[in-house]
Amino acid sequence: MFRRFRGGSIRRQIAALAVGPVICLVILGTISEVLLGNYPESVSYARATALKIETVVDQVKASTSAEQTAAILNATSRTGLQVEEVSAAELLPEPDMDISFEDVRHHVQNNMPATFATAFRTETSSGKLHNVLVVGIDDDRALAFLPASTPPDDWISDLEKTLPSRPLSASPPADGWISDQQVSVVLQLLGLVLPVVLLSLYAARVIAAPLLEFAKAAETLRPDEGPDRPFDESGAAEIRTLAKSLNDMRSRVRHMIDDRTRMLRAISHDLRTPLTRLRLRAERSTQPELKAALLKDISALSDMINDTLTYLSKEMASEKPVNADLPSLLTTVCNDFSDIGFNVAYAGPERFAYRCKPRSLARAVTNLVENSTKFAGEAVVELSILDTGAVRISVIDDGPGLLGNLRTLVLEPFFKADTARTSANRSGFGLGLSIVDDIVRAHGGTIVLLNKAPHGLVAQMDFPAKGEAENGAAPQKPAGALAKTG
Repeated sequence: MFRRFRGGSIRRQIAALAVGPVICLVILGTISEVLLGNYPESVSYARATALKIETVVDQVKASTSAEQTAAILNATSRTGLQVEEVSAAELLPEPDMDISFEDVRHHVQNNMPATFATAFRTETSSGKLHNVLVVGIDDDRALAFLPASTPPDDWISDLEKTLPSRPLSASPPADGWISDQQVSVVLQLLGLVLPVVLLSLYAARVIAAPLLEFAKAAETLRPDEGPDRPFDESGAAEIRTLAKSLNDMRSRVRHMIDDRTRMLRAISHDLRTPLTRLRLRAERSTQPELKAALLKDISALSDMINDTLTYLSKEMASEKPVNADLPSLLTTVCNDFSDIGFNVAYAGPERFAYRCKPRSLARAVTNLVENSTKFAGEAVVELSILDTGAVRISVIDDGPGLLGNLRTLVLEPFFKADTARTSANRSGFGLGLSIVDDIVRAHGGTIVLLNKAPHGLVAQMDFPAKGEAENGAAPQKPAGALAKTG
């Protein structure tokens, strides 16, 4: 039953949770009214008796003769509420008087107006009535009432006939224990609060929780990794439909990416054979200038193919993170460029261990340094440890820089612009910086390109504080230190 309800439509579940508690509370209220009305010492009887006493006292005060007072008292006694006129001295507290809280007189007294003087007596001075509730009339007179311990069957009708001017349909103040009015108020509040609470819990559990799980799965989802159907297809009907749609979309995107990857890999692979034949033929050329031009174009085409295959390969994604010494890694990259004649230097601490994918990170720095060496005379690879523990790697050059609107576009795949840094001499598919961006994001970091005054470009990569120095606190970068390599 619960599984069918949970797997049903959200609209039906909300309707059931909103209407169901109200119906249950209406039934509960009806039952409570029946029980309270039939209970011998119910608060309804105590309240009605208090109202009757109040009416009798008011009528006795308004009577103009002893005969009228006697008629009122006789009529009241016939309704089951015995009454006797006594002196006001009976209102004095009786010594050692101990009355149970469950005594009907106590409930009646709690329903009396606070302006009425009342007292309990073991018996009246005449000895006719015992265990009475004395209510003051004026300074000289009082009335001693003996409420019945159980209400007579016709107590309401007799009272309404005797005192037609004060019907018992009105609800006086509640007694000290609990009243019908209080029960009614409690049930009304439950009728308002309970559906709201249930709907809130339902919304948090059935609607919000799956949507948060979907959002979390979408944030960590990669196009070509993970399960084919990562969204849980369970819960309410609408949630299942949404999960199924997201999983189907995920499958279609993966198939599309796989088809594109296979196509580009096939094209890149098939181009290698004619390029190899062209290289062999160019090598046999007897014209030195033509030979150099052909080999240069063939080398450029080979670099394009290698960039494409690197961008489409899953080698970077499959590499496992390890603790690596970043200064050693960056120094190695700088040495590789220095060995072939470029002016590339490293600046930063001598040792710092950080958990990363070293081959991928080295590839990202290599791409940035290679880009700088093509458009600048020198480049500096700088490692900084921020106060928050984050790691910043900056590749700084003195080249022409980039226009503001291009510093974001150049990170997109296959984008090339006709500017000083991307001139006609620049060959490739525009994948070098895209590969860097993918590697940085795979490490949970960000990359920004900033122009340097008066000229130059700063490629700034910020990585989160996941790694920690193995030798304790993070080392500080020496002020103005510049360690030239090669």
